[in-house]
Amino acid sequence: MARGREVGREGMQENGIAISVIIPMYNTSAYVRECVDSVLAQTFRDFEIIIVDDCSTDGSLALCRELYGNLPQVTILHHERNRTVGAARNTGMGAARGKYIAFLDSDDLYMPEALERLYRAAEEHRADVVHSPGCYLPNGSVEHIGTGDEFRTLIYDRLPMPKGAERLPDSLEERIWLWAERRLCTAVWDKLFRREFLFSHHIRFEEDIVPGQDGIFLFRCVLEAENFIRIPDIFYIYRRPPTSVTHSRREAPFLARVVESMLRKLRSLDSYMDGRSCFLEHPEWREKVRNFVILDTDPFFAQECYLGDGSVAGDLSLVHQVFRDWFGRDAWFVEYFFHAYHRANGKNAPERGVQMNYVFPWQLIPEGSRLVIYGAGEVGKCFYEQAARFGYLDLVGIVDRNAGGIHTLGIPVRPVSDLLGMEYDYVLISVINGEAAGEIRRDLVAMGIPDERILWDGRNYSIDDYYRNVHFPILRSGQRILYGAGLNAR
Repeated sequence: MARGREVGREGMQENGIAISVIIPMYNTSAYVRECVDSVLAQTFRDFEIIIVDDCSTDGSLALCRELYGNLPQVTILHHERNRTVGAARNTGMGAARGKYIAFLDSDDLYMPEALERLYRAAEEHRADVVHSPGCYLPNGSVEHIGTGDEFRTLIYDRLPMPKGAERLPDSLEERIWLWAERRLCTAVWDKLFRREFLFSHHIRFEEDIVPGQDGIFLFRCVLEAENFIRIPDIFYIYRRPPTSVTHSRREAPFLARVVESMLRKLRSLDSYMDGRSCFLEHPEWREKVRNFVILDTDPFFAQECYLGDGSVAGDLSLVHQVFRDWFGRDAWFVEYFFHAYHRANGKNAPERGVQMNYVFPWQLIPEGSRLVIYGAGEVGKCFYEQAARFGYLDLVGIVDRNAGGIHTLGIPVRPVSDLLGMEYDYVLISVINGEAAGEIRRDLVAMGIPDERILWDGRNYSIDDYYRNVHFPILRSGQRILYGAGLNAR
């Protein structure tokens, strides 16, 4: 539970405040003073500050009580147990009395005219949301900064800079596209929100999603806001000092949390979209929204978990278990695509899906089976690489009629006759053409291989066919969710 207000409000009338600045705080004692002082130094004076301590252990709460506990414009709230930044923001929203609400992270700062510019734009355009396209970054790894320091400008929006206040289009399809294609920065700290708008549409932060709660919050704002205004002003100083979590080493336990967060985001977005008829009428909109979730995860979190050779430090069984909990026997397939998408290539760029056109038919083969792949063409090579990546099954080998005479990229292809000396449960025919597969099957049966141990599903080997005919039907029938066919984007 959050503790009540710790300061009086003498002389301040209820609902008479223009802006409530909500500052969630957790273990930022080294920086929170600079943060709060940047608000107190604003040229715009009609505001309140709500600091919400999420059970800090470094003295942050005591410091704020000492510095600001007697200031009438500052309220200090405290969680009795550590929750999340989303929970802290929700606590702040519940206490806010301003006409507008702004969110400021406790290790960041505002430029002196931030609130004045935001408020002026909101009032002039009767805006539900005022959106700034970027932020300032300190030069180098700087521990302590002031608003008078030199900064670099980072523009997050992938839209042309507006010359003045610019309203988002009314078209719902266009707005979904702008959000899902990350044309708009999905952070909440570079914006101003009309309080009545947020409350009337029941827009709150997801408290069990870290990272990623900002994107879901903004998605609902983009869809619900009558007036969503972009302005050219940059006013937010985004500080990430060397001691920040974004500079710490990322290993398997962190990656497991990122995956869990990504899947919770999908569940939340699906629940929201289920309540809107437009997503039933336009399923392609839903898939675009789902695709955003993995795009929103990779820049600062998942990719940082991968070492130069593409591996992840730590115990990957934690990651396996998250996928297993959500996707059951399909977990191996989903996890393969997740790693292939996020792992950086030699140029330190994400692979953007997988550099292949065929999907191993996980649905055909029970976990732990001993398997031989028949065929070392393009399909077989793709299957071999995918099956070898995880321990889902025991990959006994790969055989081909032309073993030794084809380019196999280091894959140990053996002659078909070697099947007679192998121990296996199944042989998977890795050709798409049905007539060719039938011929191979007849040859294998003639060799003495039981027909029931020969597998083939060439109609669903291509990635597009697999998504359309196998994977999404499995997930939907099991009430599961995945991020969409956009994983094959390049």
